[in-house]
Amino acid sequence: MNYNGIVVVNAKNANFNAGFDGLPRRLPTGKIFATDKALKYCIREYLSKEEPIFVHRSKEFHTDEKGAVTQRYLTLRENYLKKCNKKELPKDEKVILEDLLKFIDVRLFGIVFAVDSNISLTGPCQINYGVNRYNKSSIFSSNILSPYRNSNEKSKDAQQTTIGEESRADDVYYVYDVCLNMNSAEKQGIKIKDEDIEKLKKAMKYAVGWVNSTTMFGCETVSMLWFKNEQDKIFNNLNSLVEIYDLNDEIVINYSKVMKLVNADIDKTSLEEYSNKVKNIILENNIKP
Repeated sequence: MNYNGIVVVNAKNANFNAGFDGLPRRLPTGKIFATDKALKYCIREYLSKEEPIFVHRSKEFHTDEKGAVTQRYLTLRENYLKKCNKKELPKDEKVILEDLLKFIDVRLFGIVFAVDSNISLTGPCQINYGVNRYNKSSIFSSNILSPYRNSNEKSKDAQQTTIGEESRADDVYYVYDVCLNMNSAEKQGIKIKDEDIEKLKKAMKYAVGWVNSTTMFGCETVSMLWFKNEQDKIFNNLNSLVEIYDLNDEIVINYSKVMKLVNADIDKTSLEEYSNKVKNIILENNIKP
């Protein structure tokens, strides 16, 4: 059996996933989108509340040869040794693999462990880019003032505090496709437990709203659909079928086109939906946008 899910993340006056230009990411068509890494980051942070995860940026203080103490990110090797309570890297790759699979984020999303050798696992849980499906979204920027002056500034304004800029999107609805391929997990020797699936679903509902940062404040999951597929099917690009629009002063997430496509191939008893501040339509009942 395999699973499919759709997750809708809303960003209100926020920047859920900025590009290197500081603006919300955009496709060549101009449509706003967010990478899978943005959602996975939130999921990992949420899961880390209850159990250790492997892929996580962490800093530690280190003393160099001259005795200077600096704070820096761990290398992949250092992260493995710390998380797995090892003093040195095992020579047996099987031991390393067993260690890695103790972490739920590795079981779900896989990993490339390129330390001395190259261990690679394709995660059975795949998430594609989240694409905005709401046609009233826009991006804006505003100037912000720093309380400090630029010490390297040589212009006549060198004694003034510096001015920066931050960018936001006013109202964006990122629609993500999620699949959990149990066939892939089995082939790779990854054991996905029912408990793992329940934790994943819970994280997809609440993780985005739980991560608190300046640009992420105002982001949350507002809708989710989840179902089990019969006959080992996996559906792709379901997010392109989701319609999002205003109706009677509320936001509607319409899954009708999705359900018409998958209806004959899913376990109806497995169908789950979640909504938060929006109205889900699973099967349209003469309601038009």
